[in-house]
Amino acid sequence: MSFYLSRIFELLFMPPGLFIFLLLLTIVLVKKTAVIKRLLLLQMIIIYVLSISITTHHLYASLETISPLTAQQIKTLDNDVIIILAGGIKAQAKEYNRPDVGYFSLLRLRYGAWLQKQTGLPIIVTGGIERGGMTEAELMKQVLQQEFAVNGKIFVERQSRNTLENAQFSQQIMAEQQFSRPLLVTSAFHMPRALLAFTHMGKNITAAPTGFLHSEIDYIPGDFIPNSKSLRENYLALHELMGFWWYKLRMQGM
Repeated sequence: MSFYLSRIFELLFMPPGLFIFLLLLTIVLVKKTAVIKRLLLLQMIIIYVLSISITTHHLYASLETISPLTAQQIKTLDNDVIIILAGGIKAQAKEYNRPDVGYFSLLRLRYGAWLQKQTGLPIIVTGGIERGGMTEAELMKQVLQQEFAVNGKIFVERQSRNTLENAQFSQQIMAEQQFSRPLLVTSAFHMPRALLAFTHMGKNITAAPTGFLHSEIDYIPGDFIPNSKSLRENYLALHELMGFWWYKLRMQGM
C-alpha cells in the first residue's frame, strides 16, 4: 500500500503533477479574479525557481555530500561484496529489440564493474521492476557479463521495487552467502537515501557513489534562465529529498 501512496503523493506534489494540481484548484475553487492572479503569479514563481541552474546547484549540494572513493581507499577496502542498485529500466530499446537498463542503472553498472575488477569481489545486483519479461536485476547481470566483461560471481535480487526493498532483499542474499561488509554503489544524489535504508538493516556499509551531478556555479546570466534540463534535474533532487524524509518517518515505526 505504501508503494501506491508514495506514487499518489508524487503525482500531486512533484512537477509536473504539482503544476497541474495547483492550476486545477485555482480553476475549480477560486472565483475572485484578484485571487486568481495572485495564485497564478505564485505558480509562475514556483515553475521559475524549479527551472533554473541555481536551484539545481543548491539542491544537489545538499544531496551529494559523500565524497567518491579515492584510489588509496580502494586499495585498502576490506569489503566482501559489491551491491549495485538499479536505477531504472526501459520497456523497449529499439536498437536491441528488447528491454534495456536505464541511464542511471548504466552509470552504476559501469562503476560497479570497474570496482569489481579492482577488488575481485562478488556482486549483488538488486532491482525487481519488470519490463518485457525481464527484471532490472536480470538485465543488469547481462550487461555486467556481456558488455563490461565481469567474470566474478553475480547474485541477482529480483523482488524489490524501491530502495528500502533493495536493502531488505539484498540482506537475505547476504545472510545466505555470509556477507557482512558491502560496498554500496549508487548515484551520488541517491546515496543518502540508500545509506539510510541499508544502515537501518544493521550492516557495515562502505559508500561508493558515482555519477555526480553537482558542480560549482559561476552565477552568470545564463544560470537565471529557465531550461528543461534544470527542471528535470531539480525534479530528481526533490524526489530524493522527499524520499529521504519519507524513509526517516517510516523507519521510526519499524
